[in-house]
Amino acid sequence: MKFFLSVLLLTFGLVSARSDELDNALTRERDSQTATAISIIFDSSGSMRDDQKLEQAQRAFTAWLASLPDTYTLGLVYFVRGAAQLAVPLGAGNKEAISRQVANVKAYGKTPIADCLRIVRGQIEKRRAEFSPYERHVVVVFTDGAETVDPGGNRAVLNEVIKLRSSIVEVVGIGFKGQGDYLSQAATQYFNANDEQELVAGLSRVDAEIGDSSDLEISDKDLAVIRETVIATPPAPIRSSE
Repeated sequence: MKFFLSVLLLTFGLVSARSDELDNALTRERDSQTATAISIIFDSSGSMRDDQKLEQAQRAFTAWLASLPDTYTLGLVYFVRGAAQLAVPLGAGNKEAISRQVANVKAYGKTPIADCLRIVRGQIEKRRAEFSPYERHVVVVFTDGAETVDPGGNRAVLNEVIKLRSSIVEVVGIGFKGQGDYLSQAATQYFNANDEQELVAGLSRVDAEIGDSSDLEISDKDLAVIRETVIATPPAPIRSSE
């Protein structure tokens, strides 16, 4: 009798453990399919020094980051002396780290948006391979100017945006102080912000207004327009060395 009870308890324990493992696996799978990851490209070029643009953007982004759910996966890429740099790798629990980086960023040098987008694409590919291919990915491109590093200029930026959208990544373009509207040709969503208040309002819509993957398709006509677009690239701002 004791032997029978022991076998029964052991069997029940194994079944219960396997049931818990199954529940945990299903929970992880559900979380992976409903999770949201946002990669931020923050323009810290020399032109952001003008008209208190950097200070306004820092305040707006800090407020927006604080409003995001703690469950979101976040990453940050910005410019360091005219070169694209991964400031905070895409991962969970990054809100405070990104807020600190944004608060301390310095405006200097050129505008390497295309290189930033390449870094972001690599981060997303890595995240999908290590975590889940089903996680929703959004890229926020904030800029006050044109591409000034890649020889392809703004067209190189648009091509990188298309690559992201083709891999089911939503791209939100934000032009600040009347600059950056070329992004509207390829981004999933685009808006202009002429001051801090408009930037705060626009950022608050980033998560709310993005639709499902049905709006991510780019037609042949869209591609033709992008290929034919000729956008002058302004010279990099001349700044004293730091």
